[in-house]
Amino acid sequence: ERWMSQAPKLSGELINLRNLKLDSPELLRKEGGYCAQTSRSIDGRVNYFDRSVRQNETNLRASLMASSAWQIKNEQNTELSRRFESTSGDINFTRVLDYKKGRPVDSSIHTTMIHHIRRAKHFIYIESQYFMGSSFMWSNSSDRKVKCNNLVPAEITLKICSKIAAGEKFTVYILLPMWPEGVAGSKQVQDILYWQRSTIESMFKKIHAALVHRMQQCNGESIEVSDYLNFYSLGTREAPSTSIRLGIPSSKDERILAITRRHPVYVHSKMMIVDDEVACIGSANINQRSLDGCRDSEIMTTYWHEDYLATDESIPHHDIHGYRLHIWASLAGFMDNSFRNPNDRECV
Repeated sequence: ERWMSQAPKLSGELINLRNLKLDSPELLRKEGGYCAQTSRSIDGRVNYFDRSVRQNETNLRASLMASSAWQIKNEQNTELSRRFESTSGDINFTRVLDYKKGRPVDSSIHTTMIHHIRRAKHFIYIESQYFMGSSFMWSNSSDRKVKCNNLVPAEITLKICSKIAAGEKFTVYILLPMWPEGVAGSKQVQDILYWQRSTIESMFKKIHAALVHRMQQCNGESIEVSDYLNFYSLGTREAPSTSIRLGIPSSKDERILAITRRHPVYVHSKMMIVDDEVACIGSANINQRSLDGCRDSEIMTTYWHEDYLATDESIPHHDIHGYRLHIWASLAGFMDNSFRNPNDRECV
């Protein structure tokens, strides 16, 4: 859509559905049987919304649609950016537009994430550059005025608390960078770390309260917050033989680094995998800028296969399952059989 408006003479060459083999619903249906749904964070200032999708609805609602046929979604004046979406069962949701500050807003990335968190049965795996939201839960009441009210942290917390109350296994893995890009000691980075800490702290407190209530009802059962929710950061150690250090360390930090040779690995990916049945991959972080709809413009695609869906007893072992195992083995440096059952305590 942006290419159409900013470079109309080149957009035909850059976005050629025939060359990309995306011009045939029949062909897509035969390519492995996967379904997809596109979600966006974008508003009317940078995108034209077809009147057919302008709905003044703000309620979050899941749709149970019977048809599983592929549909071509053509938006007016955007013929070359039409998207293929599946209307398969309750995996996807009805697209609705919000209205903020008098203009239509598509915040369907936020809706998509909440929809699949609510559907989760066994586990959730998230990679994100930032993780902050649900400021209405933060412990410090004076911080709640911060306009960071996306529902992702709250929905994850509610899902975990419901699983604790039901006595069911459920685990959430969240991978973040040790600190955001920029100078670690700068005010901007420290502010972001503070809001992330407030978000994580509020989640831990509510989950801990649910665990205390559960343990009071079940004498002798020992469970911890880390059985259900864990945050990770990646690090690496530089081998002496591959060191690229130049000169003699001059500061205290440089001298420590010269000895430890340890570095944080920056996480820049944006992804959520739910029950190895759904993979959501895109450009949106879990923060207000990405999920609001009228700030940063983002895009995300959700993938699933109708023949490989999670049940109450098990997760599917297919391509998304293999994709997650590949990620975890790459991060850990080895493959462990416990990775196959991410909600088991052995894996945690």
